[in-house]
Amino acid sequence: MQVSFLLDENIAAPLADKLEKAGHDVERVVDVDELGEGVDDTKIRLYAVREGRLLVTSDDDFVQMPADSHSGVFYVPDQSLSSHELYHIIQRVIEAFPNRETMETVTYLTTDWL
Repeated sequence: MQVSFLLDENIAAPLADKLEKAGHDVERVVDVDELGEGVDDTKIRLYAVREGRLLVTSDDDFVQMPADSHSGVFYVPDQSLSSHELYHIIQRVIEAFPNRETMETVTYLTTDWL
């Protein structure tokens, strides 16, 4: 399944390259003209919803938002995970669901997926 991602500024850039090479549509908050570095979480959330993007972030503010206020969050609680590890975790999560609609609203990306 191909997924459209929005990577928050706290997610390392090499992950975007790995996901794109796997056929996913990836944008980084810092590279989107209307967002950029240091942008407010509300603008990120609204952009992700409007564009149908699943947000990958280490910011727990997104986990605390009401489930119906965003288009899905892949939450990375352990910021020490490498881009390589995170890529494999994301691929495992995607393989576990037949389509995006069956995914949890907030999915914790941990090594338990490996």
